[in-house]
Amino acid sequence: MLFETPDDIYKSYKKFRRKQEYRRAYRCMEKLLDQFADDELTREMVDFCVFEWKNYELGKRWLNKLVKAGPLWSDVWLFGRLEAELGNLDQARVHLNRARALQKIQPGRRADRSPKRALSDLDAFIRYKEHETASKHASRFSNLSIHPEKQESERTPESRTAGPGREPGEKGTGGSPAAGREARKASAPTSAPPAVTPLPAYSVPVRIEPLREDLISSFVTSGRSSLKEILLYIDYAYLTVQSGFDDLLCLSAMVSVEKYWYQIETAKKVLKQFHGRALLCDEVGLGKTIEAGMIIKEYLMRGMARNVLVLTPAPLVSQWKEEMQAKFGLEFVTTDDGAFAEDPDGFWKKRLIIASLNTAKSAKNMPRAAEPFYDLVVVDEAHHLRNRSTLSWKLVNKLQKKFILLLTATPVQNHLIELFNLITILKPGQFKTEKQFKAEYLRKGNLKDTADKDRLRELLRDVMIRNTRSAIDLKLPKRFAATIRVEPSEIEKDVYARLDGFLRRQDFKKQTIYLLLREAGSSFFALKQTLLAMNGRIGAEDILEGIDGLGEIGKGRALMEILAKNPGEKKVIFTQFIKSMDYIADLLDRHDIPSVMFRGDLPSKAKDAAIEAFKNDVPVLISTESGGEGRNLQFCNTIINFDLPWNPMRIEQRIGRLHRIGQTRDVFIFNLSVKETIEDYIIEILDSKINMFEMVIGEIEPILGHLKEERDFEEIILDLWSKTAGTSGLQDGFARLGKDLIKAKEEYLTAKTAESEIFGEDYEM
Repeated sequence: MLFETPDDIYKSYKKFRRKQEYRRAYRCMEKLLDQFADDELTREMVDFCVFEWKNYELGKRWLNKLVKAGPLWSDVWLFGRLEAELGNLDQARVHLNRARALQKIQPGRRADRSPKRALSDLDAFIRYKEHETASKHASRFSNLSIHPEKQESERTPESRTAGPGREPGEKGTGGSPAAGREARKASAPTSAPPAVTPLPAYSVPVRIEPLREDLISSFVTSGRSSLKEILLYIDYAYLTVQSGFDDLLCLSAMVSVEKYWYQIETAKKVLKQFHGRALLCDEVGLGKTIEAGMIIKEYLMRGMARNVLVLTPAPLVSQWKEEMQAKFGLEFVTTDDGAFAEDPDGFWKKRLIIASLNTAKSAKNMPRAAEPFYDLVVVDEAHHLRNRSTLSWKLVNKLQKKFILLLTATPVQNHLIELFNLITILKPGQFKTEKQFKAEYLRKGNLKDTADKDRLRELLRDVMIRNTRSAIDLKLPKRFAATIRVEPSEIEKDVYARLDGFLRRQDFKKQTIYLLLREAGSSFFALKQTLLAMNGRIGAEDILEGIDGLGEIGKGRALMEILAKNPGEKKVIFTQFIKSMDYIADLLDRHDIPSVMFRGDLPSKAKDAAIEAFKNDVPVLISTESGGEGRNLQFCNTIINFDLPWNPMRIEQRIGRLHRIGQTRDVFIFNLSVKETIEDYIIEILDSKINMFEMVIGEIEPILGHLKEERDFEEIILDLWSKTAGTSGLQDGFARLGKDLIKAKEEYLTAKTAESEIFGEDYEM
């Protein structure tokens, strides 16, 4: 039919139900619901999936929409019942408790029988399923043989046909929507769940015989098992009980991590259904790193993986290392380590590696990186692999690997061929060839629009998980940012000018210029230390003389004003350099403000002690960026950026230490910058041009991706400085960069809208 009205679609739906062509009926109803977000239609879809088709996973998906729209205790009760039927007993209990709470505040919504009875029966059913699960595990170690055919024969025909929410003896409903609604009324919420079926009893014949002497003597004279062998057997038995990934071993091994249900279910699904090859596309800020860490740890603990390679953008290497160590107890080597430069060949043979993607794809390192076999490869910010002509895509495709995880919040930015390229790395052949993909899934002449959305989604469900904030009902507190632009003293202006001229006259390498400019942006005390170490070669006496003539710097005065406004509130002060940290600590000490330092080079015990002191006794934590990684600081809600990294992702990482899941209060961010310095121009374009501080944590990275630059953001800034001179030149250069960022943000938002239309909510847990 060329044009289908809603009535036509609904008639087709009823026809397919009568013919028991359930999948086609489902497609018709799904099409209707795409056009009409109607609660009554959604309830009918739930009735159809649960009571007639008995497809509990799909029923759960549509029931979830009802619960999110306006939760009724009866809907949540049915959700719990479905989770119990599917064996997700922990989630079933969560829904049971929520249904109890809702029933207390919804007294007018009563079932024919007592709601208390309905809730009690669901509790009993969950306990029965728990006992059933435990019995299955225990039976593996039992010498008794219980025949399933006997167990089946002892069940009544009625109990065998009963479905979720249906009393024994009740038959399946017919094909009409009314019949589905009647089934719902008969089972939920207007009736209680079925009573718990008594556990079957079996008679086991027992025969007593005298012990055979030959067996006893053989047992006594044989060698004893060593303690190591016994422990290995215990481990084997434990792993056997845990087989099938129904229970995750890694959960008990995670330290200081808030475990959220959707992250656990994501890890289970990747392990059980996707067999370790998955595209994790959670919206930014939902913890894809934690999900990947769970999967890494699970495979390692089960002995299913030995070699793990994590590829990530360079700014995130240290964050990955810290999170894996602090939260999962895993010690990775990284391309930031000195050992990498000393022995690059040996580095790629290590068991646990975190590498910068740019470093790994270089001509020198790609052959080394591609040589070993990896049990598991994880690629963070995997949208860098969207183009098959890039070295990044070619490297990851070339790697020898058994399992692979691709992590990105934006799998599609420009067109759907990018999605094809990602899936080809993950699961070659899922979409056949690019030509076939275009012919079967894309609208002719339009690479951004799909011709068969349903079929595309069905194939993506085999490889992709995308949790959204709306699905998990995540609402973080608000975030407020203020930038304090400090007026420099005349001496400070003079030192900046001397340094700028000095660097332009010298033939320094880019990294040296980058370091000195960043140190000057932090504090002249950090700059002084480096200049003193170099002074024998470069002659920077006039700059050092100017620094020695400084009194209190402008940033110090601004910092004390902030601290004085709300002295009872805990605050984290971030800085990039140890000498700046020492200056801040001395400044606070002179004003009798207790503080504690937190650096990346501190031993673990010292780090723990610093956080404990900050949490319980000390009002101020002075931290470097690496020092705060992987630590739970949500008990604090104020950040002071004493200096600003040139890479906005690092600024986001600082904010993310506090503004994350678990934070209950609004978060306040204070940025300190000295007027007419590079840091001042950076914060100006990030704040005023793209409103960085109003965005969700994690969104800045895909925006920078739309700049279409192969260079890191720091390199863009350094190149801008080197090609311009004077205040007006820098201002003009940053104004152009600001316009590019605005355009990049617009492209990101357009891509985000397109992704929502393509993916919808079909890939959530």
